Amino acid sequence: MFSTAKPSIPFRKARVYGPCWMALMSSAGAWAQTAENQTQTLDPVVVTATRGQDTNTVVKAKRIEVEQASSIRDVFSKTPEVHVSGGQSAAQKLYVRGLSERMLTVTIDGAAQPESAYHHMGQLMIEPELLKRVEIEAGTGAATAGPGALAGALRLITKNALDLLKPGEQAGGLLKAGYQSAAQATKLSATAFARLGTQGDILFSGTTLQGQSYKDGRGDEVPNSGSDAQDVFIKAGWRPGEHQRVELSHEQREEEGLWNVRTNLLPAAFNAPTRERTKRTSTALHYKYVPGNEWIDLAATVFVNDNRAQVGLETAQPDKLGTRSHGINISNTSVLAGRHRLTYGLNHRSDTGYADVDTGPMPDEAARVTGVFVEDQIDLSTMWQLTLGTRYDHYAYTDIKSQQYESSGASPSASLAFKPTDAWTLRATQSRALRGVGIVEPFLKQYQDNAAQISPEKARNSELSAAWVSGGWQLVGSVFRQRISNFIGYDDVRMNMGDVITRGFNASAGYKAPLWSASVGVSQAKPSVNGVPLSQDDSLLLGNSDGRTWVAQLDHQLPAMHLKLGWTGRLVEKLSYVPEGSDPRAGYTVHDVYAQWQPTGTDDVTLTFTVKNLFDKFYHEQSSFGYHPRWGAVAGFPEPGRDIRVSAAWRF
Repeated sequence: MFSTAKPSIPFRKARVYGPCWMALMSSAGAWAQTAENQTQTLDPVVVTATRGQDTNTVVKAKRIEVEQASSIRDVFSKTPEVHVSGGQSAAQKLYVRGLSERMLTVTIDGAAQPESAYHHMGQLMIEPELLKRVEIEAGTGAATAGPGALAGALRLITKNALDLLKPGEQAGGLLKAGYQSAAQATKLSATAFARLGTQGDILFSGTTLQGQSYKDGRGDEVPNSGSDAQDVFIKAGWRPGEHQRVELSHEQREEEGLWNVRTNLLPAAFNAPTRERTKRTSTALHYKYVPGNEWIDLAATVFVNDNRAQVGLETAQPDKLGTRSHGINISNTSVLAGRHRLTYGLNHRSDTGYADVDTGPMPDEAARVTGVFVEDQIDLSTMWQLTLGTRYDHYAYTDIKSQQYESSGASPSASLAFKPTDAWTLRATQSRALRGVGIVEPFLKQYQDNAAQISPEKARNSELSAAWVSGGWQLVGSVFRQRISNFIGYDDVRMNMGDVITRGFNASAGYKAPLWSASVGVSQAKPSVNGVPLSQDDSLLLGNSDGRTWVAQLDHQLPAMHLKLGWTGRLVEKLSYVPEGSDPRAGYTVHDVYAQWQPTGTDDVTLTFTVKNLFDKFYHEQSSFGYHPRWGAVAGFPEPGRDIRVSAAWRF
């Protein structure tokens, strides 16, 4: 699906923005794989207004590949509903509809990712090269989204060997080397994949990225923004029976650099550089059983995850902070009477927060959540579909002072879809979510106590959407209102701090032809906390406001030349929705282009040329920290200037 956009587009300078008029069509791209006109569709980045087990936004591997993505910011740069704050990659934070990643349920291959161990660093640590698919369910999650999906769910799914092996192929490999000019960074990766007999398969991948401090749009070096990253990933699959599959995956990602103590903020006398490291280790075991009958479509995941940060590595006693999680997710889908698609199951997760600081190790904290859920997708007629769901979760938490907190409750959801014609779908959605108090951020344990009583956070989301699909045309639009009551934040103590209300809309329009495609999308969210526009500068870890955001794309293939070309423009309007007494934040427009060439007409050799920020624009992502009195200036990092990226890949 695509979403509708108003015909009046705020790209006013024809000299720079004229191509946006060409992009008033579809967000997918059609690519030529060979000179014989074998094509492969580059799937749309923006898919809005579907609910339940579907998603609002999908980003797939081909789009990530042509972007030569090296961070979360690159993965979501084409998605108007998502903003990623600036800084070097370990400090990037993701915002959906103005609410931060910590308000989402985040999983990587089903393994739950707890919030960052250190609030000046990001929560998402992943090598983009590994990603097969990224899904965002924006707004309060459906019953199947998992526990605590106050602002929705973010799911990252990695590749396996079968995604890379061609029909009849037993083994293969992929070597890739790239260079990025803004940070003078080199990136190397090696991937091997093979079938193990007739029932098994295995994939192994290793990636390194080494970069210096990057340059902004003025050509100035941004101090202490360079990093070195390494990632090792293995995934093995096995089919014990005709209808079963087992997958075991393990990833270890580590990133280190000379960064500022407050990693996502510019240097100052009180923000000196120090060596820091982030590390994620995750292991997940998946089981899938689909015997082909209407009763069983079973999936189960068991996972162990450890996210940690180390600050002050050059000191005798660096801070060692982290969260260990383990859990299990089980779900099954049954089709009843030909009209009911019933999905049900359970989730369980246990978190442990640990911290070893200059005064010595601190006591661990422990939290757990257990929930059960059921969702029924009912075909009422050929035109009407009703989805009803609910989940019930129980939370328990013990802090370092042995104070105990427990909460539980139901999170119902409902969606009614009406399809008057083959082209039109209208949908109304109402969903709720509950999240009990969890562990204190490990870094803040040494500074923060809990209030004697903390109520669970409760979210409610209402959404209306319409979609029209006809031939190559696809249009979608939605409006939403979300409320989070009793949000838990940090002040003199950690406590309930009030209510958050977000109102907004998403829309896009697109057209897809056999050899080209184009689209334009727009999104706006206006979050407020206790009646005041939300600003990250005042609301730690909660979220931030951004101006109305437009993204236009144009993709084209030249089969005879084995060439793929693309352009994207991202316009963020001036942000005037700020707290009283605060200055508006400047808008900006950034253009990216790419060209991908396969000289032989097959994927054995692929050369990719990408330019990010083509016109070398100096700007701050509006989700980054703005003016701060302690800095006497904007505290957040500016974004990279023109970044020329080249890569060569050899598949064998």
